[in-house]
Amino acid sequence: MTLPTRLRPAEASDLPFILRQEREYMEAIEPDELQGWLAALDQNLALWIDCLPRTLFCLDADGHPLGYAMWSLDGDTATLVSISVLGSRRRQGLGRLLLEAFEQQARPSGGRVVELGVHRSNQADLLYRSAGYEATGQDGEYVLFSKTLNAV
Repeated sequence: MTLPTRLRPAEASDLPFILRQEREYMEAIEPDELQGWLAALDQNLALWIDCLPRTLFCLDADGHPLGYAMWSLDGDTATLVSISVLGSRRRQGLGRLLLEAFEQQARPSGGRVVELGVHRSNQADLLYRSAGYEATGQDGEYVLFSKTLNAV
């Protein structure tokens, strides 16, 4: 049985969870890039802090974090910087919940287009395709996706 979940804005105290999730991702999906990622950890931390006002946390009924989505806005384009769900809670709809919440937040913030990049070996591309994102190109090992938001 899946416990009820809720979303809330991220807080500075969530940064250790983000760090653990991001590192786990790097180790599992992009292990060849781990050392470079670690060398740029201060830059990553600065990005996460900058994105905190645009980061949503998904919590279980007891308040434990299950995942997050962080994004940035440049003009009318909202970019999903990172989305992550605990490994033990994947394939339960939490990624979709976070993706939809990202889109819902981006729209009133001025986002008309949402975009993201996903590593070519990451199966999350199935989530993005099923949510209406279309592949628009490639940037190195990343497949780029985009979706135009409908007006509210």
